[in-house]
Amino acid sequence: MVLTKKTAAVVGHVGIEVANLGRSKKFYSVLFGGLGFKLTEGEFGIGIFNDNFQVWIGESQTQRVRREPPTGEELIVTDHLAVFVESRDAVDAIEREMKENGFEPLFPCEEHFQFEPGYYAVSFCDPDNYVIEVYTLPASKPL
Repeated sequence: MVLTKKTAAVVGHVGIEVANLGRSKKFYSVLFGGLGFKLTEGEFGIGIFNDNFQVWIGESQTQRVRREPPTGEELIVTDHLAVFVESRDAVDAIEREMKENGFEPLFPCEEHFQFEPGYYAVSFCDPDNYVIEVYTLPASKPL
């Protein structure tokens, strides 16, 4: 069946498989906690959520994917999660919060005109080298 009218569709959640849940918990708690997300824990792993989006993090029984760390020289890290926030101040604040908790950015806060004028972002690697980006755009819809 093909829909004939426009359907509102948004991403509701994403699941991230990690090698060691204990090691990854601090990273994700600091990052998403700094963005106002709440945390829940269960035997499955941890869930981090706000009113619009959920991130579920679980430890793999056997590691299925091994990621090499990005070099920092990539123009685009193709397998990453990007979280839109409403201001540059929010991007700057999450960079400060992460640094205060021992997580250095892969790409520090800066503008990326090559993506779109005003695209401003910071990116971090989680303990399994998965890249999480926090970005904003000036008076625009998220990409």
